[in-house]
Amino acid sequence: MDMQAFTLFLYNIAILPVIFLSVLFILLSLINLVVDRKQQRYKLPKELPFISVQVPTFNDPIAVRCIERCLRFDYPKDKYEIIIVDDSTNPETQAKLMQFTEDHPGFVKYVHRTNRDGFKPGALNNAMKITKGEIITVFDADWIPRKDYLKTIIGPFSDPQVAIVQSRQGFYNKDTNIITRFAAYLLMIFHTIVLPISNSVNTVFFCGTAGAIRRKHFEEVGGWNKASITEDSELSVKLLIKGYKTVYLQYSTPSEVPDTFESFVKQQMRWCYGNVRVFVDNARNIILDKHLNLKQKLMILYMTTAHITAPFVLLMTIFGFAGWFFGEPTLMTVG
Repeated sequence: MDMQAFTLFLYNIAILPVIFLSVLFILLSLINLVVDRKQQRYKLPKELPFISVQVPTFNDPIAVRCIERCLRFDYPKDKYEIIIVDDSTNPETQAKLMQFTEDHPGFVKYVHRTNRDGFKPGALNNAMKITKGEIITVFDADWIPRKDYLKTIIGPFSDPQVAIVQSRQGFYNKDTNIITRFAAYLLMIFHTIVLPISNSVNTVFFCGTAGAIRRKHFEEVGGWNKASITEDSELSVKLLIKGYKTVYLQYSTPSEVPDTFESFVKQQMRWCYGNVRVFVDNARNIILDKHLNLKQKLMILYMTTAHITAPFVLLMTIFGFAGWFFGEPTLMTVG
């Protein structure tokens, strides 16, 4: 086999998963055309649940803004608490965050670790020892929650089988540069096409932030897996396997997207590897579980493996150019 034929062979191998996931995405898009996109209206429960708002942060001064927004929630102050989950090593950042506990004693709590064991999921697990809420909601430091967030997010929890409620991601820095536009575009596709379809088949994934989890169900599946880099996806899959419901709300919460090529690539690679690992680690349960129907299984497959197309597209480009460099492909004739 000459070099040109070999590179074309590798190209054909690389294109297979791209074709498969592209066809699956097209099917999902077609389904999206007929899916009822009308958002169900949820009423506030008669008895408001106690909510714990967790804000994990690591040397992020911008967390101050997020916490200040959380203090403004239009929700009874005796029905929620704010927990600053801080792994910061910067004394100045620590001092700024600890100041909230002095200004709002008992209402704002602060937990700090001297190590980063398990990173974000490890920090959140550690914070559970001081967490009181029956509903837990998480905000990454660069998010800007709106005043009515808590009253909006708790509506679906009136159904005791609902384990996860996820809101839609908005973007306040999408017009900064070409990287932010592209990153926002990809997430917009996920939140306006993929998640609404997921909602129609009860396969919504918790996105790690701007969503809420019922504590009882969270603890039933063992909490956050600190060995996972996409602990939110893994938790979602485990809860779906248990037969619980998940809900997606067309309610936007502003956030920040990566503004440099390096940070964007790191984010995408983390999601790609982490989500594929979630499927591999739980494949047997996903395939054999009786609680999941075929639509849910296919949706979980797509949600956990869609990112894998990125490296294959890169390989297609490399091998395509290599095949062109080593010679034009020979056209086969019939007869």
